[in-house]
Amino acid sequence: MWLLIGNILFQITLFIGVVYGVGFIISLMNRFFYSLVNYSKGVCYATGFIGTPIHELSHALMCVVFRHKIDEIKLFQVDDENGVLGYVRHSYNPKSIYQRIGNFFISVAPIVCGTAVLFLLIKLLLPQTFTMMSAYLTAFSTHAKTGLTMQNVSYLIGSFTGMAQTLLASYTQGAPFWIFVVLALCIALHQNMSGADIKNSLSALPILIGLLIVVNAILYFIFPVAYLSFIGVMNTAGGFLTCGLLLALLCSLIPLSIALLVSLLKKALRRGR
Repeated sequence: MWLLIGNILFQITLFIGVVYGVGFIISLMNRFFYSLVNYSKGVCYATGFIGTPIHELSHALMCVVFRHKIDEIKLFQVDDENGVLGYVRHSYNPKSIYQRIGNFFISVAPIVCGTAVLFLLIKLLLPQTFTMMSAYLTAFSTHAKTGLTMQNVSYLIGSFTGMAQTLLASYTQGAPFWIFVVLALCIALHQNMSGADIKNSLSALPILIGLLIVVNAILYFIFPVAYLSFIGVMNTAGGFLTCGLLLALLCSLIPLSIALLVSLLKKALRRGR
């Protein structure tokens, strides 16, 4: 029974908690970054030109998957009086459980899809790095299949640490690495969840959590052999997602660190005069 409860909590944490947590932190970092550059339109447009269309297309993709009607879409715009760089307005049938669940995936889509784009860029620009990072994920997946244990949590942390070190060490590859860095910064800075995104996703949470509980319980009590395979797939997928999201968080931290360093240097120079 404790195995069932533990794995349900683990899945909720990986698929819901981590997504919200990373989305919230990236949003805070996003605001702090732009405050450090005094909300410069030039910086907003420079990063938003790449990051905003990916953000909005992620919303639109999930709208199609969950059969929401896209009423209006703007991939990128400038000089909006509210500072909104893009948006997707959609509608759905509130009586449809499937479409209601879709609200969660539509809201978190920029975080998940943005992370997928980051991995794709690594594969295209830094293939050797991608191969090494994949090895960490494969090693973790072997252990994750056994379910929730402290050892597996340790493997998850180790996998992300190894991936981060491998990526940062790729600076020796020259131009492809710096091209990735520029693109990654633009994408990661716009993987944030807006207040509207969070609000829209909340209605789907009870259904989504209930579905996880029901599926886990049915397999655990009625199909115990299938349950072991199920938690293996779920825990592995959750681990992959978590490592990817933490990587996106790392990419968001880089421009923030640079902006903070420049801001501190400017203040130091002013005091020295």
